[in-house]
Amino acid sequence: MPDNEGKGRLKAIIIAAIVLIMLTSAAVFFYNFNGRSLDFSDRQILVIPTGSMDGESQPYSISTIPEDSIIMVHTLSDGQKTGLTVGDVITFHQDDIHKVHRIIEIDNGTIITKGDANQSPDAAIGLSDVDGKVVGVAPNVGKAVSFVRDLSSGSPLLIIIGIALIIIMIYSIIEVIGIIRNRGREE
Repeated sequence: MPDNEGKGRLKAIIIAAIVLIMLTSAAVFFYNFNGRSLDFSDRQILVIPTGSMDGESQPYSISTIPEDSIIMVHTLSDGQKTGLTVGDVITFHQDDIHKVHRIIEIDNGTIITKGDANQSPDAAIGLSDVDGKVVGVAPNVGKAVSFVRDLSSGSPLLIIIGIALIIIMIYSIIEVIGIIRNRGREE
């Protein structure tokens, strides 16, 4: 019996270590994704539906944003909007359309933006049109979200893959329950 207790403790320590590593990794991811900040107030997470920001790599903190990326946006107060600079990627509304583009020019409160992949700049906007500043980009997480979105849109292949994954998960859960029951009978 002592040998089984030792194996059980070792297993518990390994599981605890794995959970700790996963939680630490998640904390580091969100810290970096949030613009190296633990302050999540005034933040919003968006998915980029187009490739307008998926152009040449730019020499700024937000280099480029591939289509279907997830972005972290810091909602700006009026006072914070005056601190925007050329190269910042902002969210704004123009003609009832919300956009995420890079600032290419600022002149007396008038801002000119352009998508990195677009040929021409957008029409000028004012500071009041700015909603927030992009502080983080997660392209791979966005691809996973897009996969789930596509799955829910009815693509037959994706539905089949989703059903197969659910069946595998159910089978795995049943296997684990069986192992736990058998272990309980042995003790």
